[in-house]
Amino acid sequence: MTEFSSPPEAEQEDEIFPVEPRYHPIHKLTRSIYDFLASAKLAMFLLVVILICCVAGVTVLRDKRAWELIFSALWFNGLLVILIVNVACCFFGRIWGRRVTLVSLGMILFHLSFVTMFAGIIYNSLFYFRGTIRLTEGETLPSGDPRSYDLINQGRFFNFATLKGDTTLIKMHTGYKADGKDKRAAYEIAVGSGPLAKQAIIYVTHHMEYRGFKYFPDKEGYSALTILSDSAGREVYGAHLPLQSLQQSDNTYLYTTGTKDGPMAIPFPQAPNEPQFTLNVTYKPDSKNERGGEARFQEYLLNKADPKKEAQPRVAGTAAIGASFNAGDHSLSVKEIRYWTAMAVRYEPGQPIILTSLWVGLFGVTLTTLARMFRKRKAV
Repeated sequence: MTEFSSPPEAEQEDEIFPVEPRYHPIHKLTRSIYDFLASAKLAMFLLVVILICCVAGVTVLRDKRAWELIFSALWFNGLLVILIVNVACCFFGRIWGRRVTLVSLGMILFHLSFVTMFAGIIYNSLFYFRGTIRLTEGETLPSGDPRSYDLINQGRFFNFATLKGDTTLIKMHTGYKADGKDKRAAYEIAVGSGPLAKQAIIYVTHHMEYRGFKYFPDKEGYSALTILSDSAGREVYGAHLPLQSLQQSDNTYLYTTGTKDGPMAIPFPQAPNEPQFTLNVTYKPDSKNERGGEARFQEYLLNKADPKKEAQPRVAGTAAIGASFNAGDHSLSVKEIRYWTAMAVRYEPGQPIILTSLWVGLFGVTLTTLARMFRKRKAV
């Protein structure tokens, strides 16, 4: 019987173009990368570098500069990502294929929570938002406009389009009580727009949450609606001037235009209008009539070189709230007193992941501990 065999041309073709190559260089490269990522030396190096960065961020740089240069920087978050991959390769590579017991299940949950917790920290540092928005009663500001905020601290990839609608301060309540307890001051606010808008009252132990953004009360003060009228008594300009609350040596407060460092005259009218002079307004409340009292005006010549520079006041005087003070060719008045409030706006998208990971990790440690205790008792 004749034995059949493949023609020489086919053997030569299989030899040159094998269907399944005998050697795959990519396999060796993949193994080298895995060994590098699963290295204990890499883990120690990353932990030391991250620890040094954290110490530098809280001792040398601090606050906003530390977030900009370290904690929200891509290179630092890249180190955290490599650390996560390193932990995952070190642990899960060693338990792969082993029988799962209660002890090993607890350890798996613990290490898995460690990985997800760091992933949540990275996600939060890249997308978080912390801002302070200040409004006078009745004022509305667009939530998604950076100009609405006095202070902003945000992650590298945070998008202001995430902030939807407007923020409105409806009213500030003094002496507010909840469950019979005095909460001092409470802010009645509305956030959002249309049917999705939300309205609530926030105070020191109660905040409001809207689409993942949390609104906390921060501080408040008086706002004086200051009116400029011409010689005929016609109102030509008006603006709410936020007043600083400056504590005095006798523990009383001075409510005046200026900064936290002290009283100061400000250009009036304010931008974008052309200022005519600089003005310092001081408010003295009436203890018996809320939002009543009197206002003191100090008007200074406008210094073109430095509009905020003060000399001797050109004219000064006092008028009751709602009454006018005659300053020559014009008059000034504080038509009404309102409150201004500053609210802290917080967005921490990674916080739920971090908190859930902590609970899962605690459950894993507890499960492993109880399983080992039960196994020892059974062995005895």
